[in-house]
Amino acid sequence: MKHGETLPVANIRLDGGTQPRAALDPDAINDYAKAMSNGAKFPPVTVFYDGERYWLADGFHRVKAAEAAGLKSLECDIRQGTLEDARWYSFSANKSNGLRRTTQDKQRAVKAALLHANGAAASDRQIARHVGVDQKTVTNWRQQLEASEEIPQIAARTANRKGKTYTQDTSTIGQSNRKRRRAPRRTPGAAAEPVEHKDESADPAAPARSARSQRVDRLARLTLTFVEATKHFAHLIGWLGETAGEFDEAEAFLSNTIKAIGAVSAEIERKAIAADPLNAFRLGIQEKKS
Repeated sequence: MKHGETLPVANIRLDGGTQPRAALDPDAINDYAKAMSNGAKFPPVTVFYDGERYWLADGFHRVKAAEAAGLKSLECDIRQGTLEDARWYSFSANKSNGLRRTTQDKQRAVKAALLHANGAAASDRQIARHVGVDQKTVTNWRQQLEASEEIPQIAARTANRKGKTYTQDTSTIGQSNRKRRRAPRRTPGAAAEPVEHKDESADPAAPARSARSQRVDRLARLTLTFVEATKHFAHLIGWLGETAGEFDEAEAFLSNTIKAIGAVSAEIERKAIAADPLNAFRLGIQEKKS
């Protein structure tokens, strides 16, 4: 990371979806612009450099103020990273400094973090800490997004405790509470019903459930790995074509990859429809017309 390096204001990209606020404050921009014109010193803005472009991650009011004040350059903290890295960083911007965030700003940041690849397997506590909000806010938004199917329900999420990172199975969270709520109330003075202690080791279904849970967890982790690999592949393709000028090779790689994924998707769609024709509607499978 490079601290305090000066960049032309025109080179700082603001169009990458890295603005976590619901809206910018025009009064704050005007105040900043006047202060800048009078020579006031502001903290550097934070940008991420992907090898070609500088994506603004923190400091939208300052950049807009610099433009309004007619400044040609601005002091920046430059970090190496992709646009997605800049977006993830932006969700934590202004949680402890800068212009105070509104409730809408916080909600927007939480929702964006849950939709981001980094937040897909992160726990509610981790996201809350990153964004700077209460954990209940993250939990409520996760439930809403899962209900609307904007994000999938993932059985395994990463967690960090005492400096150690591990995978946590969240599929059973809340079940014990629900079971307690469903338990019948016993009349005072009545004898307690005998409790049958079931030997789960003798239950043939128990190992199967455990094995399935492990497979679900593994599939969730592989899915996240695939998402990250796809992002990196797209980044490399962009470099190969736009930066290196190897457009034909970039297009060939991309075309072959799309065909391979298309073939796999077609096979999965065939299996899904064969299992249940209603899956075509559930999974949004488009009918192939010859």
